[in-house]
Amino acid sequence: MAVSDDHTLSFWSRRWLAVASTRALALADQAVVSGTSFLTTAMIARWAFLDELGIYAMAISLLVSWVAVQESMVLLPYTIHRHRPQAAPAEHAGSYLALSGLFSILAIATFSMAALGLSTAIAPHGMAAATLVLAAVVPFASLREFGRRFAFAHLRVQQCLTLDLAASALQLCGLAWLGWTAQLSALTACAVIGVAYAVSSVTWLYLSRESFAIQRGQLRKTMRRSWQLGKWLCATRIVESLHGQVIYWLLALAIGTAATGTYAACLSIVSFCNPIIQGFFNILLPQASLALATGGVSRLQREIVRDALLLGAAMALFCLLVGFGGEQAMHLLFGPHYEGQGHTLVVLALTMLACALGMPAANALAAIERPHAIFWACLIAIVVTVVLVWFLMMKWGLVGAAYSMLAGTAVGASARWAAFLWLVRQVPPKGRRTGLRAPGARPRRSTRDPSPEPRRATPIVGGYPNQGTPCAPIEH
Repeated sequence: MAVSDDHTLSFWSRRWLAVASTRALALADQAVVSGTSFLTTAMIARWAFLDELGIYAMAISLLVSWVAVQESMVLLPYTIHRHRPQAAPAEHAGSYLALSGLFSILAIATFSMAALGLSTAIAPHGMAAATLVLAAVVPFASLREFGRRFAFAHLRVQQCLTLDLAASALQLCGLAWLGWTAQLSALTACAVIGVAYAVSSVTWLYLSRESFAIQRGQLRKTMRRSWQLGKWLCATRIVESLHGQVIYWLLALAIGTAATGTYAACLSIVSFCNPIIQGFFNILLPQASLALATGGVSRLQREIVRDALLLGAAMALFCLLVGFGGEQAMHLLFGPHYEGQGHTLVVLALTMLACALGMPAANALAAIERPHAIFWACLIAIVVTVVLVWFLMMKWGLVGAAYSMLAGTAVGASARWAAFLWLVRQVPPKGRRTGLRAPGARPRRSTRDPSPEPRRATPIVGGYPNQGTPCAPIEH
């Protein structure tokens, strides 16, 4: 009996260590990405002119926006569909890689036309040239992001960390050299970022070449399947962005730009938790998809409850830190003009807590391919925020605006959980164990080849893995 207990304890100890190490590596990876972005901005601010920093900020925002669209339309659908492929694993991954390549071609055309339009219109000096450089950078930025999401989807977090460390080292070393030789500008900074992304992503693709095989007939099916899921995820991303920006405009209209600046300063303090939230998101969605594939809806429910408890504990600790030291941080970073905002800081920190608590439910809805429920929950959140902000802001000013943001976010998070629990009840007990679709949902036609012999696929380069053996997921 003692031997059995020791064996059970050893099993759960190994599993806990695997989960802890995976999530720790995910947080470390996000720290590398966020830290590199911060250091890049600091280097340009220190070694270039002020207008160069503004051009760089505008240019990089275009690049980030495009990568976000690619993430919603291609990368997240691959993460969700990985455990329900319509072809062999290498064909499935290769079709999404080809789809990402088509997005890159579209991006090159879009940024080139934007650069041409900026050169003939009234635009900041250097913006057209920076946009033209982005047209050359965006394919490698897309490939790098594809490599990151591919590694996260397969729970190969160490591989993703290695990729980001390589890209960050090349980027920071290149920027330091340009600053040392007094050649740093928005244009050269974008070029260095492109070189860093190209070297790291192309190297990753070469080393991972056996995981991809392009099958021409599979691409159209992948595009159709990715569009069905990605259109809702992209719409959700747009609504979430509007939800975050609407307060700025309403504050400026109702109270003034000074209040808008104070709100932005408060939000920048509580945004220190964003790397934690993003780091957890990178790994929790793949784990939710894996839980559904291996244990059905029942295991998915247990997984997201554990995720909510973990995120809630981490964000509750962050709220305590903001409550005790947020006002002092405001004074230290922004000066005495921003004192007396402790109440606002605590409310915004609670908003981040509500956002984090809603994330596991959103991951579960995405895993069971119900992204429209996430979209409607986000839409409800922004409506509640806009309706309440006029009443609360007029009565309590900046604190009232923060409370309206908290109320909208909490309602949106609750709507996600309610939608998931309602959809789970529509699945019969057998479906809860096996992960079957809910009754009334339109069945998907099988696109597998009915013949017992596997089809031959054309690999990109190198060998082609065994079609009958999917990539083994890391135990979590």
